[in-house]
Amino acid sequence: MVVRQHPRFHASFSGTLTHRNQRHAISRSLDLSRKGCRVQSSFPAFAGMKVDLQIVFPGSPTPILIQGAVVRWAGAHGIGIEFLSLASPDERQLEGTLRLLAAKTARRPQPSPVGGRA
Repeated sequence: MVVRQHPRFHASFSGTLTHRNQRHAISRSLDLSRKGCRVQSSFPAFAGMKVDLQIVFPGSPTPILIQGAVVRWAGAHGIGIEFLSLASPDERQLEGTLRLLAAKTARRPQPSPVGGRA
């Protein structure tokens, strides 16, 4: 079992991956955490490559720029990317977005126990 240092949240965002001055659209966002994300893209990513990301959240006036992120894995379940560092304004914006996602998740009703027992 993998133990995560930071909680992951389902997040809807658009953006691009850039590698060697080639930009590739993020076709679908799958999840987001303080230290990374999982996305789908037609980009032919492989573990170990460095990429820059530009992430745009709905309703946000400015994108988050993440330079020097590392692809940790790529396959049928998407592309797993680790954020190694963020500039202060981008880090603050990401933290604010994660707080909103955490609050939204906390308000979601929990499913009833199986069999209707408490």
